[in-house]
Amino acid sequence: MSQGVFITGTDTEIGKTVITTGLIAALRAEGYQIGGMKPIQSGAIKKGDRLLAPDIEFLLSNTDLTEDYDLLNPVRLEPALAPSLAAEVEGEAVDIEEIKRDYQLLQDKYQGLVVEGAGGLMVPLADDFLIPDLIELLKLPIIIVARPNLGTINHTVLTVKVAHSLGLDVLGVIINNYPQKEAGIVEETNPALIYNLAEVPILGVVPHLKDLKKEENNLDLGAVIEEHVDLKRIISDISLNT
Repeated sequence: MSQGVFITGTDTEIGKTVITTGLIAALRAEGYQIGGMKPIQSGAIKKGDRLLAPDIEFLLSNTDLTEDYDLLNPVRLEPALAPSLAAEVEGEAVDIEEIKRDYQLLQDKYQGLVVEGAGGLMVPLADDFLIPDLIELLKLPIIIVARPNLGTINHTVLTVKVAHSLGLDVLGVIINNYPQKEAGIVEETNPALIYNLAEVPILGVVPHLKDLKKEENNLDLGAVIEEHVDLKRIISDISLNT
């Protein structure tokens, strides 16, 4: 059985990378040998003769991981499109077997992994192969990252319901980018409404964080997760090698 958790979201640009990175940093600070993985990155950035994954760059700059880049992110595609379409534009094929092989190599090296998806739950990665198929392949429970504002109830509840209908194990929801100082009635009441309608735990509400994209942001994401996310519950819910 695989160990760890898969991070998906209600949409793209929802903050999955921030939550993924923060969870890895927090778990490692707790003494767990946790690794990370971003199986597929579209919207990769060309630097010289190499494609770099923005999400992996962020992960490496905010944790102490020193893992092989291609293991962390085996598939990088330059077009900022759904991975299946990005691969088609580039004349490539997403190699699911390569992802599975690299995932197992990482599982063998760590107690567990925090794996970040691409976009929302129903994103196509290859022909007839969507994010839920990848989650099932990796045998991981999921955490859904959601935004705090108007519209998030619909998006989040739909994501949870679809995940459950597909037999996925939903550990809960983390609401990200919460505007603490400017929160209105919508933001204040959404967590309870999502909990009541989706019937899954709200694992945390992470505040809006400034200067995240700056190389020197001097922000301890692990500490942020420790403060705003129920890390003990997540640890108890996921299986870790001992």
